[in-house]
Amino acid sequence: MIGAGEPWDDRKADESLRRLRDALFTSLAAIVAVRTDDPDQVDLLCVTRDVWSLRLNSNYELQQSQLTYLSFALSENNLFGARKLLAASFKMDQGAYTMGPLYIDKNLLGRHLDLRGTGGPIFNRQSGHLEGSQSTLQLSYPLWTLTQDWGAGLEVSHRFAVERSFRGTGLRTYDAPETPVDDLLPYQYQQRRIDVAASVVRAFGSAVEQRVRGGYELAVRRPSLVDGFPADPVLIEAFTRDVLPRSERTSSLFVGYQLFEPRYRNFQDVDTFELAEDTQMGVAADVKLSAALGLLGSEHDFLRVAASASYTGQLGADGLWKVKVAGSTRLEGGEAVDDVAEVNLRLVAPTFEVGRVVSQLRVAGLFRDRQNQFYTLGGDNGLRGYPVGELSGDRVAVWNTELRTHAVPVWFMRWGLLAFYDVGGADASLRTMQLHHDAGLGLRILTPQFNPEVYRFDFAFGLDGDRRGEFRFIGGYTQAF
Repeated sequence: MIGAGEPWDDRKADESLRRLRDALFTSLAAIVAVRTDDPDQVDLLCVTRDVWSLRLNSNYELQQSQLTYLSFALSENNLFGARKLLAASFKMDQGAYTMGPLYIDKNLLGRHLDLRGTGGPIFNRQSGHLEGSQSTLQLSYPLWTLTQDWGAGLEVSHRFAVERSFRGTGLRTYDAPETPVDDLLPYQYQQRRIDVAASVVRAFGSAVEQRVRGGYELAVRRPSLVDGFPADPVLIEAFTRDVLPRSERTSSLFVGYQLFEPRYRNFQDVDTFELAEDTQMGVAADVKLSAALGLLGSEHDFLRVAASASYTGQLGADGLWKVKVAGSTRLEGGEAVDDVAEVNLRLVAPTFEVGRVVSQLRVAGLFRDRQNQFYTLGGDNGLRGYPVGELSGDRVAVWNTELRTHAVPVWFMRWGLLAFYDVGGADASLRTMQLHHDAGLGLRILTPQFNPEVYRFDFAFGLDGDRRGEFRFIGGYTQAF
């Protein structure tokens, strides 16, 4: 950001640091001004600690001795010494797995063009049979610096696959209300998705960064029943009505406006151990208006509005608090449908002798939903003493609190302990929601030579209902929240 012969600028130096702290390449970066013999000049000293470039990147989620998620990529993160990433990747969830190449070039042609591509076949996890494919290709000219005026992007993706919903380590089931017995139909369906998006953005402002963007989006969704679905027309009609999402092609133009304060602060021991974590402070807001038009090939005419606003403030010497609200709606035929509303509160208390307390509250709801969406809550997203997707409904509320110790260095690793408490629920409404509780202990390990993210091991116990006293072990990457 700062070139030879330019005046020293703290803001540009900080921005350079944020760019250097790229998890693909570095775990530590520092920039300082150094005195020279000339009192009117300074030298710039930049120090980085790179992660190993040829490595096996991995991520996983372990629930009750079963892998619910696994990904790994044999990658070269600094191909030919040019900071390009080329990898052979593998990803697996509870229902399927996919494999294929991954390429990331954040400085294509030396012009800060960002090129990313991945894709591959999708196989059924149990049978190994081919059941689909997916791909994504992105080319963008991002706003590399706060002084850059223009940016643009183009993205094309497809996913032809079987979509599934799990409860615990088994498929969720559906029971048609029209039949006298529980039909136990597996909660799965075929989905063909195609997405194309092109956008341009104009940035301006100094004390408050503002960005106006516009573009075009094409989205095709074609859900259908899986092969072997029962031929009973009653079951077909009920499953299509209650489970399958909307089938449509939307072609829309959009405009958006974003603002935020370009103020950043470094924190430590929040999401990782002892490594600098850049956090945007102050106000941030975003609004987007999309118009789907038959003139452009859309099957339905409607307006979609999405907006969010947040504020992040400092708490004590090294703590923070953040509040965020977000929502969206679809205006069609004089009605507002597919409404979504969400509130998030986060508190990172200042450190004390033992460590620090981190707490987060999330409340969200779906209203007048026409997409057959629902929230789930369980061991993979906030309620660690319960199975994956154990609770479900149009409303969800979850509060997590952890007491995290400081990191303890052992050889080249950093170790930390924590005690946690979770409470949450999911139901048709907040009024009828029954809250469930769990508590437990956790272990966090960081190996900065390989990855700036922590390894996570949690040991949880249910505190109420059928899960009272039930022990669950969860392993994965990154903090739980």
